[in-house]
Amino acid sequence: MKKFIIKGPNKAIKGEVDISGAKNSCLPLMAASILFKNKVILKNVPFVKDVHTMKDLLIALGSKVDFSESKKTMIITNNKNHKLLVSHDRVSTMRSGILTMGPLLARYPNKKIKVALGGGCALGIRDTNWHLAGFRSLGAINNLNKGYVNLSAKKGLIGSKYKFPKVTVTGTSNLIMASILAKGSHFIKNISIEPEVIDLINFLNNSGADIKFLGKRSIKITGIKELIDGKHTIIGDRIEAFSYLCVGAITNRKIKVKNISPKYLRTEIGILKKVGYKIQVYDNAIILSQGKKLNPIKINTGPWPALATDNMPLILAVLTKVPGKSHINETIFSNRFMAAPELNRMGASIKIKKNKAIIIGQKELNAADCISSDLRTTFSIILGAIAAKGVSKIERVYHGLRGYYNLEKKLKKIGIKITSTN
Repeated sequence: MKKFIIKGPNKAIKGEVDISGAKNSCLPLMAASILFKNKVILKNVPFVKDVHTMKDLLIALGSKVDFSESKKTMIITNNKNHKLLVSHDRVSTMRSGILTMGPLLARYPNKKIKVALGGGCALGIRDTNWHLAGFRSLGAINNLNKGYVNLSAKKGLIGSKYKFPKVTVTGTSNLIMASILAKGSHFIKNISIEPEVIDLINFLNNSGADIKFLGKRSIKITGIKELIDGKHTIIGDRIEAFSYLCVGAITNRKIKVKNISPKYLRTEIGILKKVGYKIQVYDNAIILSQGKKLNPIKINTGPWPALATDNMPLILAVLTKVPGKSHINETIFSNRFMAAPELNRMGASIKIKKNKAIIIGQKELNAADCISSDLRTTFSIILGAIAAKGVSKIERVYHGLRGYYNLEKKLKKIGIKITSTN
């Protein structure tokens, strides 16, 4: 099993990082290709492990998938009807497989669809009940049996209205895709407005869908007859961009991230500024520079535009080196602090009480052998190892490879002393 070996502390950080396309945008866009009768072309594709898993899933369902990793492109062609079984072995490592429910239901409402609940990171309860309630608002019936969701709508899907009890990214994306080909208009309230959801909406509208905003978190989807072809360039990955900004932050050195719009990280940039780092923003790049005096901070995660829960473990690592007492309140997932015990093994001082973390900044961290448990925890531990004195070994880094493209190569390019071994 692959592991990283990092020698720290790394103080010679310099250079710039090319940010890949957003994994969390690419996966729903790939799922949305099921809606199309002909061809979908995606550009700026991040060929991380989850994307390859989704590619294999689409092929298993009957799509033809051609891709060029060097050109960052993927062409998905639907020349025949899809199979309607999403088996557990196809989604056991990736929760995003549930995003096939919406488009399969939209394309084949009169058929019996069977989708296994997926895997992915163990972040606490991630309920699909809101997805299913949304489908029922369109007239679908569904039930859960032996880990599989069974879906159908014998009379077809008919527009109505639905309000999410709580903001959900995957739930929003799933219901949007399910509504595209429904009869009449479907009104959805309290939707997620994360950049990745907006990317999906823009792709669908540019391909012929009819989705209109009626307010900040309310949309009207007027059903259309069919989608034929689609073409889209995926937005930059804001989580990856913030991850590398945090490499500069925890070492208090200068770093530049490119191919990312600063508007996707407005809250995170504000947090870094409050801590004391200097930030310069450009149309498609961000530069973090050394802060002379670093300050503790109190922050909360939340739906966009608040601090992204995916970015919380990253700033958690940074704050272990910031003098004073910092506080983090995690409002999205119940099990988001998995990096804390590993960072504490390096000498950090993090106390967790329910959904809150108290961090006392330390002058020095020391190397330790650590185990990664999920995608963002992997990078959080890497940040700790970068700042720690000595050689750290990080096991189970396959979690990180699910969402970070060329992780080791990009870290080496900016001066991190990292090697890998199986």
